[in-house]
Amino acid sequence: MFYVRIPVSLQPMERSERFEDPLNEALTVADLGEVAGGGSQLGENDTIAYCGLDVVVKDRDRGLEVIRLVMRKLGAPEGTVIEEFLPVWSELPL
Repeated sequence: MFYVRIPVSLQPMERSERFEDPLNEALTVADLGEVAGGGSQLGENDTIAYCGLDVVVKDRDRGLEVIRLVMRKLGAPEGTVIEEFLPVWSELPL
């Protein structure tokens, strides 16, 4: 499982249209996995500090390659990172 942390303030519908749906489609077409959900981290004064996507893949290396390719193609902003949780937590560059 990966968490794609995107340092941008997007409402849920915007996040879904801009990043979640296209990434999910690419992973599904490649039969590598899916975007299992998304969310936002609130900042000060009810602003959105960042948003993110929970991604489940069947093949770590190929899934990571697709995530990177698609997120770059979609114009993910500088500072976007991919967090990996197992076997140990690590932060991977986009």
